[in-house]
Amino acid sequence: MHQYSDKDEAARAQFERDKAELREMGIVILTETLGGDQAGETAYRVDRRSYELSDAEFTQEELMALHLAASTVHLGAQEGETALWKLGAERANPKLAQQVTIPFTDPHLAVIMGAIADRAPLSFDYKGEQRKVDAYGMLSRKGFWYLIGFDHLRDAQRVFRVDRIDGVIKAGKKDSYKLPKGLDIAKMVPTDTQMMAAGDYEYSVAVVRVDASEVRGVTREFGAGAIVRHYDDGSADFEVPCSNSYAFRLWLFAMVDKAVVVSPPEVRDLVMGWLDELAGVS
Repeated sequence: MHQYSDKDEAARAQFERDKAELREMGIVILTETLGGDQAGETAYRVDRRSYELSDAEFTQEELMALHLAASTVHLGAQEGETALWKLGAERANPKLAQQVTIPFTDPHLAVIMGAIADRAPLSFDYKGEQRKVDAYGMLSRKGFWYLIGFDHLRDAQRVFRVDRIDGVIKAGKKDSYKLPKGLDIAKMVPTDTQMMAAGDYEYSVAVVRVDASEVRGVTREFGAGAIVRHYDDGSADFEVPCSNSYAFRLWLFAMVDKAVVVSPPEVRDLVMGWLDELAGVS
C-alpha cells in the first residue's frame, strides 16, 4: 500500500489496484452502503476478526516449552517474541533469556548475499589470511551463519563462519564464476552430530535418556549403535558426543523435557547449571 495522489482520478486508480492486490491475497473486502450525510455512498472494510488468531488454549507447561524454545534460538528479530505474546506466553516465566542469536544484522550479510546473487568473488581476511572465495551459498546452523564457496587460497571448497570474518569484506566482478553441478549446501556445513563431536571439552560422551517420543529421531541422528539401553516405557539411553559443549547444549535443549543427562555426573551438573541460568536462579 502507498500514499494516495491528491488528484481524485489517480487516487481512485491507486485504490482499485490496492483492492485487487488484497483480493489476490485472499482477503475478503466487505462493502457497505452508508447512511446519514453520506447516504448512498459505498464504503469498504476488512473485518479484522476474520484474521485474528483464536485462543490456542495452551497449558502453562506448553507455554513454558514454547518460551524456552524461542529463548534458546532467536532469529535476530522480534517476530518470535510477538508470536509468543499472541499465544498468551506472557504468562510464562519472564526470566528466561535468549541464549542463541542468528543475527540478520551482521554487517557482512548484505555483501555476501549480493555476491552470491551476482556470482561475484569475495575478498576478506579469515584466521589471519587473505581469502578470495567464489561464494556458492549461505546456511544458518546452530546460531551461526556459514558461507560456502571455493577458496582460491586452498584451491578447494571450504566453509567459513561469517562472524569470524575479519575487517571489511569486498565483492569483485559480477558473473565471474558458475556454481558447480550437484551442489548441496546443506551437506557442506557440519551436522549437529559432527559439531557436537568437534570440541575440546574434557568429557567426550554423555549418556542421555530420551523419551519414547524422541527415540526414533535421535536414532536417525546417531544410529542404533548409540543406544546403550532400552526401557519398557519406550525410552532409551543414548551415548551422545558432547566434546563441543555449546553444540551439545543446543541439541539437548531442543528436546525441552524429553531428554535428560544420566552420566557422567560432571556433564549432568553442567546442564543443571545451564538450566539455572535460564531460570534466573542465582
